Amino acid sequence: FLFVLVLVVAGLQLYWSAYRAWGWTVYGAWLWLALVAHGGYWQHWPGWAHGLALGLLLGGPVRALRYYRRRSGPETLLLLVAGLWLAGGLGVALLLMAGAAGEEWLDVAHRFGGSGGAFWGWLAGAAGMALLASIGLFRPAFALACEPLLWLMYAVRWRGGEEGQVPAHGPCLVIANHACWGDPLFLEKVLPRPTTPMMTSRFYDLPVLRFWMRHFGVIRVPEQPLKKETPEVQEAIAALKRGECLVIFPEGYLRRREEQPLRRFGRGIWLILRACPQVPIFACWIEGNWGSYTSYWNGPPTKNKRPDFRRPIRIAVTGPHWVSAAVLADHWQTRFYLMDLVDAARQQLGLPPLGPFAHAASPTQASLRQNPDSDADGKDEPDPPP
Repeated sequence: FLFVLVLVVAGLQLYWSAYRAWGWTVYGAWLWLALVAHGGYWQHWPGWAHGLALGLLLGGPVRALRYYRRRSGPETLLLLVAGLWLAGGLGVALLLMAGAAGEEWLDVAHRFGGSGGAFWGWLAGAAGMALLASIGLFRPAFALACEPLLWLMYAVRWRGGEEGQVPAHGPCLVIANHACWGDPLFLEKVLPRPTTPMMTSRFYDLPVLRFWMRHFGVIRVPEQPLKKETPEVQEAIAALKRGECLVIFPEGYLRRREEQPLRRFGRGIWLILRACPQVPIFACWIEGNWGSYTSYWNGPPTKNKRPDFRRPIRIAVTGPHWVSAAVLADHWQTRFYLMDLVDAARQQLGLPPLGPFAHAASPTQASLRQNPDSDADGKDEPDPPP
């Protein structure tokens, strides 16, 4: 029991995502519920299995605490300590069940209430803990369940080390290039906190996805090339003011052409930053997404391409950055400045620069200024049909 407990808790400290580590607590709670039911019916209480369940219950919060303890507010730290205290109390109870060193686990379980009224109390407590954990920690548990499929399809690696600078709480903005459907998942895997991405209505409105997207707080972006009203921009601003981590692909569209790795950023990112000028910005470059199964390489996504299997995906994260008031005063300067930030992240991967964009040719910039409303929704031009 103790050996498995210590081994699992220590092993979970190597898990890279502090946020998704909470998901192990949910699986540990359901495993312990199954073990209690199994023990009551079969009168079999294996110590190693209970050590595994308790290790999952303890290991997840301990791993999360390693990230949140240096960056969280006192109220969050208090909740974490309370959770560890409750899990520790469960551990002490199980250790008391062990009794003397030579006592069999089955005998201890009988002595402590392996049957009768005490057993039903244990079962009700385990069921309540599993239910509460599933409700409160559903998103990290869901993300953790999706990881095996993501691992099978993609070998995601990152460099730069600045993803650790992402604040555990408070608003922050993540920008990146966009070349395939899986880009939000790649960033979710790298970033240490939950994100609020933006999704086009084509996918958001799918019957299967709509419920989950609303549950996870994804912002719906209507697919209209030109429009005056931009409710998605207002929702993004509201998300930042709520202290969320907003992920946005400022290009507005998936990459379409081999010779154009990065499109001009839309105006929407400037509208967001103008409303939230003090928000820290983290610029990313995702390499390997172009040519994947869900990219426009060699045809529309999922067409004329094989499904991906351990496809290398490299991600560079830089930041935090802030846009000065002088740059933010002009939307063109802001957009080109942000493009340079993403390009700098690209160079972290050893790739050649695409810019600088901030020194774009003045005739081009002047011609774009002639119709400033052409991209008022953050999309500069309609995409060609697939």
